[in-house]
Amino acid sequence: MNVEQEFKDKLPKYKKLENEVKFIINDELETRNIKIHSILSRIKKYDSFSDKINRKEFKKPFDEIKDIVGIRVVVLLRSDLKKIETLINEHFDVISSDNKIDNMDTASFGYMSNHFIVKLKDVYHGPRYKFIKDLVCEIQIRTIAMDAWATISHYLDYKTDHDVPNELKKDFYALSGLFYVADTHFELFYKERIESKITTKSNINKNKNIEINLDTLSVYLKDKFPDRVISQSNTISELLNDIYNYGYTSINQLNNDIDIAFDAFLKYENKHPPHSEEGRKFHDVGIVRGIMKIIKSSETPHSNFTKFIKKNLALNKINNFSKHP
Repeated sequence: MNVEQEFKDKLPKYKKLENEVKFIINDELETRNIKIHSILSRIKKYDSFSDKINRKEFKKPFDEIKDIVGIRVVVLLRSDLKKIETLINEHFDVISSDNKIDNMDTASFGYMSNHFIVKLKDVYHGPRYKFIKDLVCEIQIRTIAMDAWATISHYLDYKTDHDVPNELKKDFYALSGLFYVADTHFELFYKERIESKITTKSNINKNKNIEINLDTLSVYLKDKFPDRVISQSNTISELLNDIYNYGYTSINQLNNDIDIAFDAFLKYENKHPPHSEEGRKFHDVGIVRGIMKIIKSSETPHSNFTKFIKKNLALNKINNFSKHP
């Protein structure tokens, strides 16, 4: 059998291996709640396979070429690289690895990535894995900035530093450095954001004055309404726009108004649950938006919500006055 025919015959096995490896990685990412940019995969085209055989003078190409199946995991932050490396070591037999990130200088930033030659662990057995058990593939991991620069430099047909004309090298390395700096500062920004959220939670508990932004509002909602469904960032961002339109500038201002109207809101919710479904409760964002409409907006006084809340607010004020004249 010639090499080309053998390659065609093995393609279904390579496709199955590609799918299994991606499934294992995706499943573990979901289990560990690791957010990434993308997982890309490919099976070498025969022309590329044949070219590599000729360049490397391989005698047993199906044994010697390890990247017929290639998977690339593109992560958001440099700290995520270690998480993916741990995942790979736990779920695959790593035959070899090549760290092109820690072992290369910044001039080669675009070519940075960690490469792993792997095969399935023995725990993956049975008919499903029978024909792919001993096949190997390559898994690459890199950050989104590394991937972007690699894509651009690849588009320019520069595979190595030696390919770059001398008169362009200065600018080429400067651009590479900019991507390196961006990659580093994304990581720093992320860490500072985490620290900011921790500080915000502490300051809320100490009743300190805090500006309203996406991060502080997210922390506040989670802390204020722990028994409610926590909304996604895009929904909280929409609420933030409403908050600004109503004139709030600090978490304290917002919290004071919520405290004033919250008991009345709970009574309304009990009588008029969302979508008229008994026992159903408003999400965190729904509570804030509803209370703001009463306290800050000129919403028509004829709505059930407005009349109910204003009535209960009035009763609350009367009760508080009678207790503390």
